[in-house]
Amino acid sequence: HDCLDPLPIACEIVTALQTYVARQVAVTDPAVLSITKLNAGSAHNVIPSSVEMLGTMRTLSERTREQLRGAFARMVEGIAAAHGAVGEARIEEGYPVTVNDERATALMKACAVGLHGAAGWAVMPPMMGAEDFSYVLQKLPGAMAFIGAAPEGSDPRTNPPLHNTKMTINERVMADGIAMHCAVAERFLENGFD
Repeated sequence: HDCLDPLPIACEIVTALQTYVARQVAVTDPAVLSITKLNAGSAHNVIPSSVEMLGTMRTLSERTREQLRGAFARMVEGIAAAHGAVGEARIEEGYPVTVNDERATALMKACAVGLHGAAGWAVMPPMMGAEDFSYVLQKLPGAMAFIGAAPEGSDPRTNPPLHNTKMTINERVMADGIAMHCAVAERFLENGFD
């Protein structure tokens, strides 16, 4: 009773953040806010003086990202203060949300279908991956697409994605990717987005 234990406070913050995402973020604009690492103390029989919490925030829109930033700071600082502690919220800026230009997407689709028929195009659900190409898309109209390097016979929607230890790749599709890039460039140079 003579010391302030930061671990229960940290646990309360983690629970509050999860509850916030589940109850205050629109299900039509999903988000993930996960605390994935807690660092506290160095001995099993000593109450630590502080806790460091690390995690990740992923959204599909900048609006929801701003909402989470504000909520994160309010909860960390407010819950800590409610227990007589000091909470400091620091968010390192990650990549912005990757948003394809509709005209560039339509151009890519036309080229993919032209090269491979209807099977050459599949619409994927939105993803929360971090991508530096998002900086390009903030300045120029463009689109990011996957070339479908999943092994033959597998469903590209369920095949393990990039950066996954179970990912396997069909290297024969590299030629398809090159053909796709060439078709998009040629068609754009001839007609623009028309």
